[in-house]
Amino acid sequence: MKVINTFVVIVVILAVAIPAYLWNEAKTNHSPRWQYESNWQLQLPSKFKELDQYTNQGGFRGEGVRYTIFRTKEKQLSTIVKPYGGRKIIEQYSGDNLDDNERDIQKYVEDTLLRLDVPEDKTPDFNGVYSWQDFNYESDRLVVLYYPNKNICYFVEDLR
Repeated sequence: MKVINTFVVIVVILAVAIPAYLWNEAKTNHSPRWQYESNWQLQLPSKFKELDQYTNQGGFRGEGVRYTIFRTKEKQLSTIVKPYGGRKIIEQYSGDNLDDNERDIQKYVEDTLLRLDVPEDKTPDFNGVYSWQDFNYESDRLVVLYYPNKNICYFVEDLR
């Protein structure tokens, strides 16, 4: 009788634990944070809070455009977006709005946001102080803008 009771307890625990685990994995693996980390081999801080997201992505790999706004408590861009080595060779550039070699960051962001019909109050203010990082892999591009005075990060991604 003890064996049957033990078996029933194990089955009940597994019946609750397995669906809970699968639900948590499905929720985590489709978050914008997870997608940026896996697509671009980035490590984002655990205290990133997603404020808003706009996307027109579809297809198996998620081709299309994604725009996400995060709040962070970090004080420097280098501590926010940390790339790590991986299978892809991703070109990386960085700078700030005072940099002469801004790599058309403002034009790229504005053109991308037009494709998503983002309201003006949700767009970055290019008159403010910001730092940027630009990641490129083949024809894909991710631009990260960080506004230290607002503790806001904007991620603008175009996957082709």
